Amino acid sequence: MVTSINSKKEIIMTDIEHIATFKWTQEQASKLSDLRGKMSRRELAQKTEELGTRIAHQYIQQLEQPHVFTKRIKRDNLTVSIEVVQVLCKALKVDITDFFNSAKFFTFTA
Repeated sequence: MVTSINSKKEIIMTDIEHIATFKWTQEQASKLSDLRGKMSRRELAQKTEELGTRIAHQYIQQLEQPHVFTKRIKRDNLTVSIEVVQVLCKALKVDITDFFNSAKFFTFTA
């Protein structure tokens, strides 16, 4: 989690199992569109269905155009579940660091 305190960023590391949603901004929207490339939204929706968690092409459009939908719900941003981000990453064959610049992977064994 990144918070701003007096123009400084505070980064907190926590196990991903404790993360429910991510703040989805225009930055992530642009990255999703870029990562999708020439693949249609319907094709991406089909890939997510094949992975066991279907993300509708309409929802993918909403993720790529959050400014349109945040006006409707009168909020500054969207939130997206960790499950949606994970299945998008698998379908696009990327990892979470491709969406969130501050994301880093650390693997610990107990």
